[in-house]
Amino acid sequence: MRLYAFLIIGLSLLSMRLPVSEYPAGQFTSPLNRQFQLSGTFGELRTNHFHAGLDIKSAKGMIGDTVYAAAAGYISRIQVDAFGYGNVIYVDHPNGFTTVYGHLDRFAPIFQEYVKNEQYRQQQFEVDLYPPPFQFQVSQLDQIGILGNTGHSEGPHLHFEIRHTDTQVPVNPLHFGFYIPDQVPPVIQQLIAYQFNDAGQLIQSTVLQPKLDSLGIYRLPIPFEIGVSKVTFGIRACDYQDGVDNPNGIYSLECSVDGQPSFAFAMDEIPFQDTRYLNAHIDYQQKIYQNRFFHRCYPLEGNKLPIYYRGVDQGMIYLNTEQPREVSISVGDFNGNESRVIFEVVRNPNLFPPASLMPPFELLAQPDEVSILTQPGIQVVWPKGSFYEKIPLEISTLPGIARGQFCQRYEISPSDIPVHYYFDIAIEGRNVPARLQDKAFIARCEPNGSIVNCGGTWVGNNVTSSTRQMGTYTILVDTIPPTISISKFSPNMSTWKKMSFKIRDNVRAREKAKSLRYSAWVDGQWILMALDGKTGTLTHEFDGHIAHGQHQLIVKVWDDRNNEGVLQKSFTL
Repeated sequence: MRLYAFLIIGLSLLSMRLPVSEYPAGQFTSPLNRQFQLSGTFGELRTNHFHAGLDIKSAKGMIGDTVYAAAAGYISRIQVDAFGYGNVIYVDHPNGFTTVYGHLDRFAPIFQEYVKNEQYRQQQFEVDLYPPPFQFQVSQLDQIGILGNTGHSEGPHLHFEIRHTDTQVPVNPLHFGFYIPDQVPPVIQQLIAYQFNDAGQLIQSTVLQPKLDSLGIYRLPIPFEIGVSKVTFGIRACDYQDGVDNPNGIYSLECSVDGQPSFAFAMDEIPFQDTRYLNAHIDYQQKIYQNRFFHRCYPLEGNKLPIYYRGVDQGMIYLNTEQPREVSISVGDFNGNESRVIFEVVRNPNLFPPASLMPPFELLAQPDEVSILTQPGIQVVWPKGSFYEKIPLEISTLPGIARGQFCQRYEISPSDIPVHYYFDIAIEGRNVPARLQDKAFIARCEPNGSIVNCGGTWVGNNVTSSTRQMGTYTILVDTIPPTISISKFSPNMSTWKKMSFKIRDNVRAREKAKSLRYSAWVDGQWILMALDGKTGTLTHEFDGHIAHGQHQLIVKVWDDRNNEGVLQKSFTL
């Protein structure tokens, strides 16, 4: 059953799961054909997104486990990506669900051959293939591939998803009957209290350290006193399974006030189009400044996530001076283990925090309105839905023009708030010489002094691009070609199995800028070079496409501004 954890009055806030649709438990088997342990859970908090599946550990912490089809179906998609899920296979099943197997080291031989033929036909390493349903039908426990570490992966594991086939919305795979040994209640690490004035403005937040009282029960040693009439909370928590030492994400959260339901969520289904609302779900400032994930116990105005029970007061707790409120916040894992922090919050008018002055601003942005700021030399346009709450926006010009710049630097503030959608920046580029205009780009100047290339297109006299991060921007030019260095190569490779090279660029490409592109030829014929996006390593395996004898190799790499790096070498195979 699909389940949501809601607060139920009179049951001491025990997690009550309400069925909302059928999940076919027992129809899927383990994709590793064994009981497995997790290094990542569904809905776990990640940078800018919720985790969409289970990360399953390899048996020995290394590449090599065989990955099997969890049920009968057909291969509907095969993708090779230097980033993202790396080598990934999708299997559609008759029951209306799709299983996804990501970060594979390689595919099963029949799929590997099909992919390589397509790579040579399209003359590119990254491919996204949709074979017809009749081409690759699989039975349960047919081999899919080998567990690996490709794409955006930090170690060998299998990323396993189950999605609704028709909508591609990911579902928590644990709903389908997979058993994970877990008798350990989650760990509550910290609380954070948010104090609001009568106008609803956040005026102070305070991190609190609860104490473990008994198994699964945490308390604050004394009542929490505040001076305002409105307060709500956030919680930092993690979960552990039996026999593993890595922390994972929680499954559910439930908050009650004086025994009444106030707010709840459960990690059951999270549509991909909603996953960036994670930045509204968490305390964003705690993440960027302290690298800590706090779950908010109330939804921000612009948070459209469909996972919440919002209560009558949207998680807000109203206080008076006459009677304390008893707050209980419980977090649970999928197996029903639960930890709870219980405390009283009391209003003490003598503790009213000093008035919080809103910083200077030119425009108070609203979550459901388009926002536009224009200053001499720059215009910024945020589409409707960019912000999760009211935000005071300002653009300020920083003094001085550094070497290599052709305009002022513009600080778009506040810099520490999340933005949901791409917003447009247009900066006047009249001072860029005509000979350099095709090398100009919108640059984000990071606090550590580094530069990020956000891409750039000329519209009249302006360089324009789109980004999803506030900060300091200017126009720079890039005339430096990327570099190609030898990692594994020799003039005589007659007994070698592969050759490899490293490619690098002088400026990081992000947002709308293109990553490094490349191609390689031997004696004028295109050859397949696999790219490891984590290390920038290009690798060619000698697979018979290059005959024995003397050869000429050319490798070319292009950056976002079409600067070209070239390496030419002779070798014998």
